[in-house]
Amino acid sequence: MGKRDRYKLQENDFFKIDGLSEAEGGVAIPLDIFEMLESFVYDKKMPDPRGINSYMLSAEGEGNNRILRAGGYVGALVFKDGTQIEILPMLSAKNNKGEELSSKRVFLNMLKSMKNLPLTNYNLNTRASENLNVFESFILAFINEVSGIVRNGLKQSYQPIIENEHFLKGKVVYAKHATKNFAHKDKFFVQYDVFSIDRPENRLIKSSLKYLRNITSSARSRNKLDALIANFDGVEYSMNYQQDFASSVLDRSMAGYGNALRWAEIFLLSRYVTVTSGRNVAYAVIFPSGELFDSYTAYSLGRMLDNQRFKIELQKKRYPRLNRPMPRDSAQALAVMTSRADGMRVVFDSKWQELSSDDENMGILQTDIYDLYNLLEIYKAQSVCYIYPLTREMKEDRREICFKNEDGILGRVYFVDIGDMENSLSVVLEHIFGQKIEDSEHRRAAGATM
Repeated sequence: MGKRDRYKLQENDFFKIDGLSEAEGGVAIPLDIFEMLESFVYDKKMPDPRGINSYMLSAEGEGNNRILRAGGYVGALVFKDGTQIEILPMLSAKNNKGEELSSKRVFLNMLKSMKNLPLTNYNLNTRASENLNVFESFILAFINEVSGIVRNGLKQSYQPIIENEHFLKGKVVYAKHATKNFAHKDKFFVQYDVFSIDRPENRLIKSSLKYLRNITSSARSRNKLDALIANFDGVEYSMNYQQDFASSVLDRSMAGYGNALRWAEIFLLSRYVTVTSGRNVAYAVIFPSGELFDSYTAYSLGRMLDNQRFKIELQKKRYPRLNRPMPRDSAQALAVMTSRADGMRVVFDSKWQELSSDDENMGILQTDIYDLYNLLEIYKAQSVCYIYPLTREMKEDRREICFKNEDGILGRVYFVDIGDMENSLSVVLEHIFGQKIEDSEHRRAAGATM
């Protein structure tokens, strides 16, 4: 696959046809690229009673004024000719040093928080990661894991062989031997074990290497993948991914295989992450942006955990998937935190949405207001904390947003700077519980200097 143009788009922005569209704003792309992208959306679209054609992007308009609008999903898409499309989060941010962070850096920071992505041994905080699309970074992370396996030697195990042989070895399978060798007295139908590297785990890794070698747009990655495949000589390609994953074993004897097999599940089965392809599309890797923000918030809350003063319970939320409907039970919490001192119980939920003072109720959805009461009842809590990303407008608008009834304040809206998440959350938690709370790294550093 050759290397061609690369186009970037932020959430809520749109692609239009270069030189033909009269739409104001947006990102102009050549007609042939637009039509391939539009075809991908129509081929993959989910049925929608509102008549909206949507899959990662929403197709709107007619004729030369057609547009493809981003919203709700971020990720990367690469065409078979090498053209790359990146959809990035709607917000940029500043870190704790006041330095501006790009939308790509915000995206990578969020990805690091996702438990289902085995990125523990791969550093996304590099300029190279910002220059690559996210899927190519995943390929490099997988290469890194498999290189470690190869350095330590492929694991072997006893594999059963059932064959009609010219020698006697193991045990005779008498039922087969009687039917197969009635006229062949020189052969034996036998079953025996061979100590071999051709085991399910190695087959899945080799199949992943081949899959990635065929779709990567990086010549350097392709060369590394070729070199790794050569080390799997003697290992067959997997003929049944599901069966081989079911047969895989991850015990102490398989040290070093865990992350590589997790990546194999992502690449071969699209598990944990949506990885798909199309007629002109080599691959697309897609994340619901709300799930990314939830994961990042939960990860940061977990780092704030102080077991002596608070108990935090992270909840499992369900999310709408591409071409799948939204789960019915919308009242879902991200986390519940309880103060051990007075038993105060607070429900946290994060909302990936830009609020605006120009909108009714600041743009807070009516369903979120209704859900507040449900969350209080479900989790027997005293208060609900809704966490939204801080925008430039809301940074200037310092008003307090809270939900009240005759009993008092039931919940509040807080804003966090996604470039300086833990410090922002520390301020939020201090306001709620009346105690200064630092993240775990700051506590460890303070303890080391005492």
